[in-house]
Amino acid sequence: MTGENPAGAPWVLNPAFLVQGGELVNPAEGVRLALTPPLRELWEGRDGVRITEEAEDVLRRVRLIVPPAASSAATGGLARPAATPLSLPAGARAGAAVWGLIGAPLDLGGPPGPRPKDAVPVVRDALSRRFRLLAEPAAYAWTLRAGPGEGLAGVVDHGDLLVDPRTDTGVTAHERLRALVRAVLAQGHRPLVIGGDHAVSYPAVGAVADAHPELRVVHFDAHADRRPIGESATADCGNFVSWLLAEHPRLEWLTIGVRGVDTRLDLAASPREERVSYLTADETRAPQAAGTIARFCAGRPVYLTVDIDVLDPVYAPDVVYPSSGGLDPETLAALVRNVIGAGRLVAGDLVEACPSPAGRHTTAMRLADLVEAVHLAEAALSLERAHV
Repeated sequence: MTGENPAGAPWVLNPAFLVQGGELVNPAEGVRLALTPPLRELWEGRDGVRITEEAEDVLRRVRLIVPPAASSAATGGLARPAATPLSLPAGARAGAAVWGLIGAPLDLGGPPGPRPKDAVPVVRDALSRRFRLLAEPAAYAWTLRAGPGEGLAGVVDHGDLLVDPRTDTGVTAHERLRALVRAVLAQGHRPLVIGGDHAVSYPAVGAVADAHPELRVVHFDAHADRRPIGESATADCGNFVSWLLAEHPRLEWLTIGVRGVDTRLDLAASPREERVSYLTADETRAPQAAGTIARFCAGRPVYLTVDIDVLDPVYAPDVVYPSSGGLDPETLAALVRNVIGAGRLVAGDLVEACPSPAGRHTTAMRLADLVEAVHLAEAALSLERAHV
């Protein structure tokens, strides 16, 4: 129920409260209120109910009334601690800000079969093994010709997004993820979201774009994700790019790895089309690809989003929408290194791996490989600049 307080500010009734045995109960905060006739009238009343200042003061003290922006988080917060928390200490000469890891076990439906939301713990498990190796005091990274501890950016784990499939909608889940990304940014960390389906990029990129007005997005994907918005309440994995371009007029976008045929591409002539460019999977194999990436990034803040189906199904078989003719892992890693060398990486996400029915989880491993590749590429850049 929504309404206005006497001063005219909007409010909503805290959705964490439930009616149980003649009481209003908030199990998330351990609050129990006797359901008196005035309180019942308020709880069961219609939209637009107004309350006295005295009643509002009492109700706010028990968080029965909350601002609309907080309503989706009122049932228990934004995130829960991960079953396998991850951390990585920063190297002695690391020049990049700490990464703030967020698990986003969220997808908004699709064809039957394994789901991307269920791959988050698998990716976490793979990362925990890689981070343990990188944190070894005597570790030696051949790609750096040095110990990885000398230039690695640190990692802090902010937990997994709280998602309740019984009550959450796409809108509320996206609101919560947007708030979580903003919280990570407020702590001075660079958000790194592990999905989940590609719709998680919608709230994540939006929050980062608010913090970095000159943001540019480098988007690795077999698909453009540019379907028309239509009348959906929030973005899905096939149209999140359209949503972000519509809501952020200054956002510029480069999609890399697209291929095949897209039957519902929203390419109607509009000013936002000038802000989008593409490198097809075939074009990534040409020497000019690195230059295209360098010109696009050109020292600006960059958000890196990787849908692992950008790889050919030979390398990443466990995806929802496989497409032949994709990149190989070495090409993808090289292009990501181009992004890191040319731009200023401020946030990112890696999405769309599914757990393997056979238990090998090859595709989820590819996401963990990329996280490690990003860390080593940044460390190499840090060491190179230290010696200039």
